[in-house]
Amino acid sequence: MRLFMPLSFATTAFAAFNYEETTIDLLQAGLQAKEITVQGIVEHYLERIDALNHKGPKLNGVIATTPAALEVAKEQDKDSCGSRGLLHGIPILIKDNIATKGDGLTACAGSLAMEGNIAPEDSFVVKKLREAGAIILGQANMVEWANWRSLTGAAAWSARGGTAKNPYVLSMPTSGSSSGSAVSVASNMIPVSIGSETGPYGSIVSPASLQALVGMKPTIGLVSRTGIIPLSSRQDSAGPMARTVRDVALVLEAIAGHDPRDPRSKDVAVPKYSQSLQANPTPFKNVRIAISEEANSIANGFSTAYVESFNKAIQWFEAQGATIVKAPLPNAQAITESKCASTLLTTEFREDVEAYLGTLSWKAGVTPMKTLKDITDYNAAHPDTELNVMDQSLMLASLVAPSRTNQTYIDTLKQCNDLAITNGIEKYFKDTKADVTVALTDSWGQAASPGYPAIAGYPILTVPLGYNASFPFGISFVGQPFTEEKLLQYGYAFEQATKARIPPTYLPGN
Repeated sequence: MRLFMPLSFATTAFAAFNYEETTIDLLQAGLQAKEITVQGIVEHYLERIDALNHKGPKLNGVIATTPAALEVAKEQDKDSCGSRGLLHGIPILIKDNIATKGDGLTACAGSLAMEGNIAPEDSFVVKKLREAGAIILGQANMVEWANWRSLTGAAAWSARGGTAKNPYVLSMPTSGSSSGSAVSVASNMIPVSIGSETGPYGSIVSPASLQALVGMKPTIGLVSRTGIIPLSSRQDSAGPMARTVRDVALVLEAIAGHDPRDPRSKDVAVPKYSQSLQANPTPFKNVRIAISEEANSIANGFSTAYVESFNKAIQWFEAQGATIVKAPLPNAQAITESKCASTLLTTEFREDVEAYLGTLSWKAGVTPMKTLKDITDYNAAHPDTELNVMDQSLMLASLVAPSRTNQTYIDTLKQCNDLAITNGIEKYFKDTKADVTVALTDSWGQAASPGYPAIAGYPILTVPLGYNASFPFGISFVGQPFTEEKLLQYGYAFEQATKARIPPTYLPGN
């Protein structure tokens, strides 16, 4: 069931304001100059969703919108003299695994089995967004259960939201699992969105890359996961997607912060990311950049367009004063062959999802989902809607996986940490003496983008790089823990020099 707010009003948005590819700064400047109102902004994006999401190209990037957004907008317009937060007046979409309370939205991870659940409160991220003045407009589509359903099937599908489409080439993939978060921003249905990333395939950075967006997966511990439907509490991370580095910096600044209820949360100072983007006019001077030629090569599956664009970027970094250190990735093949990452997730998914289910209440007349087996049983009982596109083999594997206290899990965790962290990305940074590693964003499972950062909890930022027959791709910057400020400075300088993003083309493709 898709829930969209009906548009039965005449828009109050001022026709003179150009919303196409607009930014947070431009929207807030329009508010300050009284060219637009917050209500007008919200109405514009609701109309845009109506035109593109379930009409026209039918992008399926948005699952639901909430009437509460207009009420919040009207209140903000009335209180024009009050204090204004960092994201005042800015509508935002959140991935369908991020809980809210009291606004008519229900976080379901894309699953029909989860409809009717009631979260006890807003997620920590949503609380921070509201405190900053952002307006939760609705929920973005996602790969169901953050892609922990099946190794086969549609990569951008959920039973709740259908299959999301890439606005650049409609027949090409969006990637996932934060597919709708990327689709909605890329197509200008929303200025910014929140996604989440867990596994080695880059659930924030990969869809951002394939839709010419900026996306940030923060260090685990910088942004709380409380109130987010988990895949793995060891690896889950929520982060922003936007069309510019500055907008990502603004949203990250708003949502970062210590949460004592999240065991992985760290009480660290949150920099003014948005103010420090231009603090260093030569951010690459004397910076050591580590790259793996093998990971970013035609031999690793990339076309000539990808490799040529990457090599030109490396030449540009050198021209800015950076030192390029070429080094092979440690243990890449060993990690792939061991399958340790997926083995750990198989256990963690069941235990962490069931812990989350224990926090929920349910609407009258709805069968509560209390265990993972309840969910797989629901899917089996509703094959026409839940098993018509992909199976649930990964979920079924989780049902019989050993617990975290089992010696097999303990040994696998040690093996994975040794291969990917101690003798993996930590060793890579140490041996190369690198400040940052850079790679093509979709170097699947490779150290710089995005496999090792997922396992190690390191931050990764993707920025638009180029196009292959109208299809976008990005470049990723990976740093050591809590170096988001530096990564954003690098990304901002590269973005300003290249201006690689162009608006989507809505080509039909094959």
